[in-house]
Amino acid sequence: MRKLLMVLRAALNSLTLHKLRSFLTMLGVVIGVGAVIALVAVGEGAQAQVVSQFQALGSNLLTVTARTNFGFQRGGLRQSTRQLTSADVEAIRGLATSVKLIAPDYGANATVTYGDKTTSTGITGVTEDYSIVRNWGVARGRFITSEDEDNLAMVVVLGPTTVKNLFGSTQANPIGETVRINRQNFEVVGVLKSKGQSGPQNQDDVVFMPLRTAQLKFGGAGTTRLRSISMQVRSAGETDLAQAQVTAILRALHDVQPGAQNDFMIQNQADILASVAQTSGTFTTLLGSIAAISLLVGGIGIMNIMLVSVTERTREVGLRKAVGAKYRDILVQFLVEAVALSVLGGLLGVMLGVGGAQLITPLLGGTRALVTPQSVALALAVSLGIGIFFGLYPANRAARLNPIDALRYE
Repeated sequence: MRKLLMVLRAALNSLTLHKLRSFLTMLGVVIGVGAVIALVAVGEGAQAQVVSQFQALGSNLLTVTARTNFGFQRGGLRQSTRQLTSADVEAIRGLATSVKLIAPDYGANATVTYGDKTTSTGITGVTEDYSIVRNWGVARGRFITSEDEDNLAMVVVLGPTTVKNLFGSTQANPIGETVRINRQNFEVVGVLKSKGQSGPQNQDDVVFMPLRTAQLKFGGAGTTRLRSISMQVRSAGETDLAQAQVTAILRALHDVQPGAQNDFMIQNQADILASVAQTSGTFTTLLGSIAAISLLVGGIGIMNIMLVSVTERTREVGLRKAVGAKYRDILVQFLVEAVALSVLGGLLGVMLGVGGAQLITPLLGGTRALVTPQSVALALAVSLGIGIFFGLYPANRAARLNPIDALRYE
C-alpha cells in the first residue's frame, strides 16, 4: 500500500511539472465524459417526463374510441363510423369482470363567458368515476357527482387555465360564480389541480360538466353518443384479460363479423408506456454513443502525450533501471500517470456534465435533467478503462527500454 502511494505521488508530481500540457491532455476526457453525462441526463429526463405524463392519465387504464373504417362501393370511397354509446358502457359494466371502474365521456367545443372575459375551450361531459379513472384531482370545491348526473345539473368544474382566462388568475376562487356556455348559465362547483401540457394539448384548459347534461345541451335530446370510454382495470396483471373481454363484448354488440376489422380502437396504457420507454431508451443510448466518440479521441490524446513523456524521460528510465527498478515498477509508474490523467478528467467531466445538463434541458424544451448514479458510474468506469487501455502501450514501451541505451539517449 505504501509503495502504491509513493507511485501515485510520483505520478502526480510528474503531471504537475507540465500543468498546461496535462490539462490539455485531460480536456478530451473532460469533454467526452461531460457530453455523455449531459446527453444521457437529458434523454433520461425526457423519458421520465413522458412516462409521468402518461401515468398522470390514470393507472391500469384502457381507453376505447370509435374507429373510422373506409371501403369501396359503387360511386367511390365509403366512410363509416360506428359511434360509441351508453349501451356499450352498460354492456362492459355488466360483462367485463376484470374492469373495476368505467368512465364514459362526451366532448364538444364551446365558448365560455364570465363578465367581459371570453374563452373558447373543450367541454367534456363526465361521470363521478372519471376523476378516479383518469386521475383528476380537485384543488378547490368538488368534482361532478352522481346526483349532478341524475338531476341534469347545470354545474361545471374548471381547469386552472380556464380559470385564468375567465377570472384573470389561477389563484382566483370562482366557486359559486356563474359562467355562460353557449348562452346558458352554469354554476362553477370546482377547480381542478394542474396537470400541465401533454404534447400539443393543454390539459388545464378544460371544462367538465355532468355527462347527461353535456349530451343534452350539445348533442340534443335523446343523445347517447360518447367520445370515448375509459376503464380502470382491477390490477395491472389483468390488463390483457380486460382488453380481450372488452374487445369480445363490443364486437358482439356491434355485430362485427368474424375476420372483419373492429369498428373501435382500444388503447392499452401499459403498451403505450412500454413503447415510449423503449423508444426513449434507444434515443438516450444513441445520444450517449455519439458523445462517447469524444472519449475515444481523449484516449488517443492520452496515449500521444504519454509516448511523448516516455521519449522525454528516457534517461530517467535508464537511471531507474540501473539502480534496480524492475520492468513492473516502470510499467506501473507510467500506467498510473495515464490513469491519473483519465480519472481526473473523468471527475471534471462529471461536474461539467451535471451542470451542462441543467443548461441544455430548458433549451430543448424539457423540464428537468435526470442524472442517474448509473450513468455517472459508467462514465467514470469508462474513463478509467480508457486510461488503462491507452496508457498500457506507452507504459510497456517505457518498461522495455534497454537501460544502457536509455542512459546514452540524448
